[in-house]
Order: sequence, then structure tokens, then C-alpha cells
Amino acid sequence: MIHVEYNQSGYRCRIFGVCFVLCLTLCSLLAAQVNIFTDETMRQMQLKPGWYNSVALDLTYRAGNTDLLTARTRFRSDYLSKNYQSFIFGSLQQGRKDDTFFINKGMAHARIIWRSTEHLLFESFVQKQFNESILLNDRNLVGGGVRLALQPSSTRFNVYLGIGAMWEHERINDKSLGEITTRLVRSTNYINWTWQLDERITTSATGYYQFHLRHFQDYRILFEGSITFRLTTQLAFPLRVNFRYDNEPPTGIRKHDVEIFNGLRYTF
Repeated sequence: MIHVEYNQSGYRCRIFGVCFVLCLTLCSLLAAQVNIFTDETMRQMQLKPGWYNSVALDLTYRAGNTDLLTARTRFRSDYLSKNYQSFIFGSLQQGRKDDTFFINKGMAHARIIWRSTEHLLFESFVQKQFNESILLNDRNLVGGGVRLALQPSSTRFNVYLGIGAMWEHERINDKSLGEITTRLVRSTNYINWTWQLDERITTSATGYYQFHLRHFQDYRILFEGSITFRLTTQLAFPLRVNFRYDNEPPTGIRKHDVEIFNGLRYTF
């Protein structure tokens, strides 16, 4: 995985240019990810105020509704102040086999986090997503909630608990019923932990539980776990596993998907 970061205005044009070239060059090997509250967000929260941007590329192995080996590229931009953190995240994947696209999905997410006290944070977000692998033509989310820091941020082991709600607008291309449009409110809850085992090894995991407030059988479980081995001050080897479970998927779609990512990350 290639990972580039900066917080000096003189590098901005150069990094945006690199991101644009990567998006054009790798349009057939790109990926999207649903989970946003990851170890990357946790790490950014500990940095000094300012702008931080990154572009990343890594390999993907996926088993479930689609079996494939591909690559993923992502772009992220963070702004930090004393009490606020905001970021925009974008990801896109298109898998091609024998000149035919068999994967086409993407996502854009924006979030604002306000730190009220050391242990209490408020957050709001918007998200737009599509994923032809699970027959999702379009998904739009608007939501927010509270985040509770169960451990002081200065320790090597941190635990966060999030409770919130979101409005969801979906268009699904069901194989039996045709296009279905839904508008509903879901409860979205998560628990996250990060653990710095030593100066070179860091682990992180986030689990989401999202359910329809009026129909509890309609729920989703999302999980992202990672372990990062820092080889040098600038070079790291991350390994991530993503799991998605939908208890009421569209007709003909499996309830679960699994993704495994690994690669190299270079930071400067």
C-alpha cells in the first residue's frame, strides 16, 4: 500500500495531482469501504491542529458475494482544531475480468467531530454510496450521535462507545421485485478499541450494529480489524479484515461479505 501524508500547504497541489493520476490510472482496480471509524481516525485525533491529507493503494482479497483479487485506492482529507475534527473520505472500486466489469462500487463520506470533554464527543456525518455487488444502486445517509471515551486518550489502550441514529435513503435493484426505494431511520452503534502493543505494533477493531427502529429483524453488522507493523519511522505493513452481515439482503444476495487487505504504507 502506498500512503502519503502532509500538513504543509506547499505540498497540496502535488498531492492532489498524484491522487488524480492514480484515480485515472487505476480506474479498473479501485475499492470502497463502508466503515469509517478506524485506527486511522484514532491516529489523526492525536495530531496537532492543521490539514492532513492522504492517498493510499493496497491489495484486496474478497470472499462472499464476489471472489476476487484486486487493488484499492482511497483519498482522505482531515482538518483538526483544538476541539473539532472534520474529514472527507472517498473510495472507489471497479473489478474487470475478460474486458467485463464484475465489480463496481464507491463511497464518499464526510464527518465532523466535536470534543466536549475528555470523555464526551459529538459527531455528525453524511454519506453517499453505491455497490452493484449487493444490488445497491444508491444509498444516502445523514446522521449523528455521541461518542464516549471509556479510557483516557493518553493511554496505549483506548476504548470508544458510539450511540446514534441516521436517516437512510436506498434504491435497490432486487432480482425478484425490481427496483425498491426505502426511506427509514436506523440506530447506528459501535464500539472501537485501539491498542499500541509497543513502538512498532498497533492493533485496532471497530464493530457496528445498525438496526431499523421499527423492524428489529432488519439489521446489519459491520466489523473492521487491523494490525500494523511499523518497519521504520516512515514505512509500515498494515493488515486489515472487513466483515459485513446483512440479515435481510436483496433476493439472491448472500448475507455476508469478507475482505482482507494488506500492503505497504509510506508516510512523509
